[in-house]
Amino acid sequence: MKNAVRPLVQNRLFESFELSLKADGLRPHTIACYVRDIKKFWDFAQPGDPKSVTSDQIRRFVTSLNGKLSPKSIHAAQISVRRFFKFLIAEGELTDDPSRPIRLTKFRVTPQPTYTLDEVKKLLAACRVSTKEGVRNHAIISVLFDTGVRESELVSMGIPDWDNSTVWVDGKTGQRLIPLGTNALRSIDRYARKWQVTADDLCVGKYGPLTRWGVLQLVQRQCAKAGVEHKGVHAFRRAAAAQMKRLGMNDSDILEVMGWKDVTMLRRYTAAVATELAQAAHVRYSPADAL
Repeated sequence: MKNAVRPLVQNRLFESFELSLKADGLRPHTIACYVRDIKKFWDFAQPGDPKSVTSDQIRRFVTSLNGKLSPKSIHAAQISVRRFFKFLIAEGELTDDPSRPIRLTKFRVTPQPTYTLDEVKKLLAACRVSTKEGVRNHAIISVLFDTGVRESELVSMGIPDWDNSTVWVDGKTGQRLIPLGTNALRSIDRYARKWQVTADDLCVGKYGPLTRWGVLQLVQRQCAKAGVEHKGVHAFRRAAAAQMKRLGMNDSDILEVMGWKDVTMLRRYTAAVATELAQAAHVRYSPADAL
């Protein structure tokens, strides 16, 4: 009878944990990863209840992942376990955290592809603004680089607030207001006038509003015209983050513009240009030059 009751109790804890993550405002994908990882640990350790979990069991679980997962994925699994036990302590289910003594697995951030400044300039130069297609493509690439919006956010855009140089987007992290630079705003204005865009959908094609797939195809075609390697639409987001860092924008402002909650993603997105950014910063803040 005891064995028949135990899974129900565990499942209730997992469901409560999932509910707490939702209440904290985490994204569905992130929540699914946390729950998946803690269930993997539970299947591995098979503890009678949370109070019986030991640090050694967690260490053995982490060790079992070596060779199966990348260091980054192992690190993420440890974070999931830590968060679960912090939840149990906050709920009064436990008093001690068995995951605390275990050191997190270290990993190197793998640089992801990003467009260089020269490549962005080539892409914009290849847009013939005398044509309808060219003026639209120029506006879309300008916005992607200027704001770093995701594809889903781009296709959600309506007409900007011209007076305040802002526009609302809706996507992965919900609705948010983003700023637009003067050049991007001018490019949107030129495109909106030529295409007579006055409705809710800013990004349109021949047959109606652009989809994420339509944006991808647009960028692919533009890369081919400009002789630039196609690195995906998301590479503009990385390029935007890197350029904001180059220009000296502080991290908190970058997080606000990009819709991030902490610097983890910022560091990941600028990993490809980390050396360049560090060298440029040293030129500005050289200790010896300041003597």
